[in-house]
Amino acid sequence: MKIVLCYPALLPGEKPQYGLPPMGILYIAAELQQAGHIVSILDADIDGMTAQETADHILKCQPDLVGFSIMTPQVPCCLETCLLLKRRAPDLPIVLGGAHIASTLDDIFTQSDDFDFVAVGEGEVTMLEICQNMESSRLLPDVLKGVGGIIYKSEQGDITANPPRAFFKELDEFAPIDYSLVDVFKYKIPTLPGPPVVGLMITRGCPFKCTYCDAPTTTGRKIRYHSPGRAVQDIVRLNKQFGVRGFSFRDSTFTASKRWVREFCEKLIASGVDIAWRCNTRVDCVTEDLLRLMKQSGCHTINFGVESGHPEILKRIKKDVPIETVYDAHRWTREVGIRTYTTFLVGSPGETDETIRATIEVAKKARPSMAMFFVTIGYPGTEMYREAVNEGLIEQGWWNNQHWNKDENTAFEKRWGWSADAGSLVIPGFDSQGWQRRATREFYLRPQFIWDTLTFILRNPYFLQHAVKLSFEILPWRKLVFWKKSRINESHKVYSRCPEAATWDYKKRKDIPELQITSSGAVQRQKEIIMIPKDIPSISFRDSGLSKLRSDAAARKRSPMPLLDS
Repeated sequence: MKIVLCYPALLPGEKPQYGLPPMGILYIAAELQQAGHIVSILDADIDGMTAQETADHILKCQPDLVGFSIMTPQVPCCLETCLLLKRRAPDLPIVLGGAHIASTLDDIFTQSDDFDFVAVGEGEVTMLEICQNMESSRLLPDVLKGVGGIIYKSEQGDITANPPRAFFKELDEFAPIDYSLVDVFKYKIPTLPGPPVVGLMITRGCPFKCTYCDAPTTTGRKIRYHSPGRAVQDIVRLNKQFGVRGFSFRDSTFTASKRWVREFCEKLIASGVDIAWRCNTRVDCVTEDLLRLMKQSGCHTINFGVESGHPEILKRIKKDVPIETVYDAHRWTREVGIRTYTTFLVGSPGETDETIRATIEVAKKARPSMAMFFVTIGYPGTEMYREAVNEGLIEQGWWNNQHWNKDENTAFEKRWGWSADAGSLVIPGFDSQGWQRRATREFYLRPQFIWDTLTFILRNPYFLQHAVKLSFEILPWRKLVFWKKSRINESHKVYSRCPEAATWDYKKRKDIPELQITSSGAVQRQKEIIMIPKDIPSISFRDSGLSKLRSDAAARKRSPMPLLDS
């Protein structure tokens, strides 16, 4: 069989400066190839492809099956691509999977009927069984029968969910990832030398309970490991095959098991391979001795997720780590010569001006090599999302109303969650985007940071090009304007004072009959003038140019369970 696995664009038509290969579909492709199927990988995101370009490329491959792996921000582009595909190839079977599907299950069926089924959870075994069934039957009900983790529409139009599939325990049994399916030289990140920089998932799962993270939902709470020997074998193979020196380990908490990490580092050192690698972990999951061994094995950068510098916020998001531990971990890491990339959230539940000031001070005192301050987003599948919906801090199903205003935010900001739009929590009286600008400004304009960066560039000239690019993305001039406030958050402040509307739901207030919009852009109500930003309307994929395509799709009157081409 011929299968195309696609990673759709996050911002169609916008080619990112940085990115990593889509490992989820690459791992699935490795299993399918080993079973004798012909697999093509399309990373539409790294190429900045539009939905139309993506559909054209897929159809040129003449596949028997198409699979999309999506995160929440990719939903609009994915569904638009599916619609274009079904318009031209109605009987082409399409399956959706990925983190968004694992977090929302059958919710995607309320947005579109231009796909055939979804696969929940890890897709390697699921896709293998689907392809095997398609070799013996071309009727979709027969193909899906008995396959765990599948949700589809029955012949009567009802949503049918097969029993869930358990997480695969023995990761070493999976086929090695095949990076020959993509152009590895397209991938680079500023925290590692390259290109190429490739990713590996050495572990799956996370035992921690951070309310903002969907890892326990998408990969499970119990950590499953590749053996240290298998992990090193994969690294050595990719180094020899493609000359890869930069490896980004995408595990949620790489050092959750210090014993495993020690064995891995020792085997990596013994292999003699010369690489630089990066991982994600927590400040309470490292020790000075472990960091020294990691540095010796090639660890170049650690991403510490600190999230807040205030104990009350840390407790509320269930990341109750002592602030002194934050300082200790950063000091140890700096002393052994590993760079740190530390992330913080701005606008978590309970956030105030006081708590965010504490976060900024902790960020400056910890002295990471780079710090990123992200506007807090309530992603589906997280405890924070459920809490925010209950408290009126976020719109339920906000991913149906995603949009991007190029006048408000750069593509870099939108891509990395630096903009307050659909999905961001709206804390009454708190300006998340304004504080994000202030935190970024205060951290990056410190003499200490400038000195640390200059000394690093002198020792590592490769970073100069990244420093120049990032300076324009992280610190655009409008972020340096002290008096500019976020129009988005200012509007939310207005609406949060309106008793007849939920904090996030400005639409109700906008539709009140007695409101009159004046030519100046203000709203006049009972002799009271309230300024309303002109760019408030959010645009979902249903409101875009898809309307015409959807009418065409409706005219097709496809059966929800079509026959597949022979």
